[in-house]
Amino acid sequence: MRRSTRYTCAVIVTVLVVACGSAAPTTTTSTTTTIPPTTTSTVPPTTTTTLPPFEVEGAPAELADLVEQFYDFTAGRSNEAPPLPESLASITPVERETPLHGVASVGAFRGHHVATVEMGPDLFLAVDDGSGWRFVGGNWPDLGLVFYGHFPRHIAVIGSDARPGENQDRSRGDSIHVVGLNGQGAGGIVGIPRDSYVSIPGVGNNKINAALSRGGPDVMNQTIANIAGIPMEGYVLTGFEGFMVMAGEVLGGMEIDVPHAINDSAAGAIFEAGRQYVNGVQALAFARVRKTVRGGDFTRSQFQGQLLLAAVEIVQRIGYGEIPRLMEGSDPWLTTNMSPEQILTFAAAAVSADLDSIPNVVVPGSVGSVRGSSVVHLSGSGRAIWENLADGALEP
Repeated sequence: MRRSTRYTCAVIVTVLVVACGSAAPTTTTSTTTTIPPTTTSTVPPTTTTTLPPFEVEGAPAELADLVEQFYDFTAGRSNEAPPLPESLASITPVERETPLHGVASVGAFRGHHVATVEMGPDLFLAVDDGSGWRFVGGNWPDLGLVFYGHFPRHIAVIGSDARPGENQDRSRGDSIHVVGLNGQGAGGIVGIPRDSYVSIPGVGNNKINAALSRGGPDVMNQTIANIAGIPMEGYVLTGFEGFMVMAGEVLGGMEIDVPHAINDSAAGAIFEAGRQYVNGVQALAFARVRKTVRGGDFTRSQFQGQLLLAAVEIVQRIGYGEIPRLMEGSDPWLTTNMSPEQILTFAAAAVSADLDSIPNVVVPGSVGSVRGSSVVHLSGSGRAIWENLADGALEP
């Protein structure tokens, strides 16, 4: 029984008791019946306390009911548990205050509904795949519970050089990064230079950017996993247009630290040194800088990792409630093999992390030539970076 129902029943019962207690009894009399003197008794006034209603602003009714059911169960008022991830199924009810008001944000991703619900300090992550809402994660400080998936988590973040109208799944991989999270507030971003000469499953030895153009996203993802020696949970991929839309229109721009003045006509990048706001077009230009900076491909990969951190910083500022909107706005521009649940929980874990505990590095290597083409030969010392990231976080 939900709290709102119990409150209503209590009020109804109180009204009935008062009404029955104050009604005069029905008496049948005749002319020969002697009526004893009546005595007057004083009934103390009844005070009814009206509790505020339970409300989750912006939530579908079914989702709001599940949130209330969660509180009833965890506070020991009900034995009926809501649908929970297996890791949260063994919650021990404790005496606790229940927030009575919260706010939900609902969006759509890959044909599913996704939502965040914020109830005071508590956060719920929920998904509806068409069979009803269920919780997939969240954070409940007074219960000592946090669940954003099973850690460590590693995903490949890929940017292709597909221009508008081109197939982003079969263009060259221009930006290649592994993002790791350890579930304890730390993580790491490791960039792989796009000209890295590597072994590509089903293709042979070639530049890693050919893994996407010749094999597609799954082959690129497997190539990255082979280099890292770490299984990838999945990948997210976009092209030029998608990156500009997501960075500019969906995210609303971001702030970056430009280490020195840049004037790169090939990338369309003109920046003064210092911290500055960039829109989607400028963010793409910054991600493409290579020819006019020392380090070339390595520096470009470093800049791209910096943009990933800048995007997380923006979401941290605007809050968890924006994640469903961002997922919905990004949906048309992404290729991914990750489920809505995986994207939602990974995003929440990234937003909850400490940016100072997410180093941004690039795998070292040397520039060489193969069959007249400039390539990067990855250094054996890079193995230490991948071993460091295996637990989801890089040591600063």
